[in-house]
Amino acid sequence: MISLQQAQFALEAAISNRDDVFVSASANADEYFESLERDLRSSLCEPFSVSAQVMAPGFPFAEVGESIEGFCIAHARGYWLVYQPAEERFLCFWGESASNLGAHGVFGTPLGCWAA
Repeated sequence: MISLQQAQFALEAAISNRDDVFVSASANADEYFESLERDLRSSLCEPFSVSAQVMAPGFPFAEVGESIEGFCIAHARGYWLVYQPAEERFLCFWGESASNLGAHGVFGTPLGCWAA
């Protein structure tokens, strides 16, 4: 188990990286990033362990059908931001219930995962 403080430290260390966030040409990038970050921060939670079944297209590190796990550090509207501390990796899981989540190959920066 990781603490909220450990999760927040990992998030803060990575949240300024926006390299994998798509911003449409018609959007104001600064406003979009601020809104995305605000939404993510308002969805932070006490970390808890979750697992998900890997769905297409899979990950370079996990094949379709495998089960992967990590610590949920934020969730809202069916999005679950998951952190794997050993790999220092953020992923996005999807689903309405923590007992039935799918992982569709999205990993990278916290904002990139949250924007997916």
